[in-house]
Amino acid sequence: MTVTFPLIGEPLALDLLNTEAAVGDLVADPAGLTAWLAAQAGRLTPVDVVGEGEVAAVRALRA
Repeated sequence: MTVTFPLIGEPLALDLLNTEAAVGDLVADPAGLTAWLAAQAGRLTPVDVVGEGEVAAVRALRA
């Protein structure tokens, strides 16, 4: 399944807020977070491995 992230290119904090969409949480699992990080290429330092801990940290930051 391909995830489309809304409004990529806004300020980074707004892009992160937009991952909680009407269709659900787009970074709810490691695959979703990995895809979002890839969509932010050039704006964030690449991450080699994304696990549940990273997902929890990003979701806590977004909250």
